[in-house]
Amino acid sequence: MLQYLTATADDGAIPLTPLRKADLGRWLEVENETACRWVVGNGFTADGGTTITIPGADGGIERALVGLGENGGLWDWAGAPGRLPEGTYRVEGALAPADAGRAGLGWALGTYAFARYRKVEAKYATLLWPEGCDRDGVEHAARATFLARDLINTPASDMGPQELAAAAAALAGEHGADCRVITGDDLLEANYPAIHAVGRASTRPPCLIDLTWGEADAPKVTLVGKGVCFDTGGLDLKPAGPMKLMKKDMGGAANVLGLAHMVMAAGLAVRLRVLIPAVENSVSGDAMRPLDVIPTRKKLTIEI
Repeated sequence: MLQYLTATADDGAIPLTPLRKADLGRWLEVENETACRWVVGNGFTADGGTTITIPGADGGIERALVGLGENGGLWDWAGAPGRLPEGTYRVEGALAPADAGRAGLGWALGTYAFARYRKVEAKYATLLWPEGCDRDGVEHAARATFLARDLINTPASDMGPQELAAAAAALAGEHGADCRVITGDDLLEANYPAIHAVGRASTRPPCLIDLTWGEADAPKVTLVGKGVCFDTGGLDLKPAGPMKLMKKDMGGAANVLGLAHMVMAAGLAVRLRVLIPAVENSVSGDAMRPLDVIPTRKKLTIEI
């Protein structure tokens, strides 16, 4: 799945040295003069996400450095695969397991591309899996993040309540989970009046996605994610500027689906439940109005 992380041995892999800003001075003290002059002359200061390649006598890349800024976080690694020339790199020196995990996951996330509607031409550098890296953990986290990003990036024309429900059902099928969807007027019969009220004006009916997984007697973990696939504001219509990014209003749902993937892929000993109210808040004669009072499942009333 992770195209630019590999376990294949490569004797020609280019050494890649990670350096925090505080460590750059010590590195310059022990390296050869030519490499130091090259690094200093090109203004490399080990800022997070920056890289530099050091040429060898034959004109090729002898080694590379990646800057980790002050603390060496996940996103400091994420810039490296796009900035380094194509080729295979190996981390030089031992990393603590947590640092190795951040290196692997950061590298993976830095290669994400949304390719649903057009071919992506970008090419990235490849990294040999860092020694001590939890490869399964990185795979699960990267897949979860890619899933959430893909769902959020998909425009509302192709990501309405039913498409979001289909994505949840596909995830459930992958992990042997159960997925139940209550749709349209059935929400009223099941006592979900608020979900129905928000989504009733759309031609795409609202629904409640209810995914369950794990042993019934295991500790219970429930994740709830907002699944407003597009929010016009209804009759209280949003201005054009704020409405442009309303496809991301289902980002909560996308994130809990990603987290659910991580929980299920890791086989955690929990009873997982994911609840996603999925709606399109649209405009029609049936739309709720400002100052309407609607009931809720909890028997409280809400003034819009």
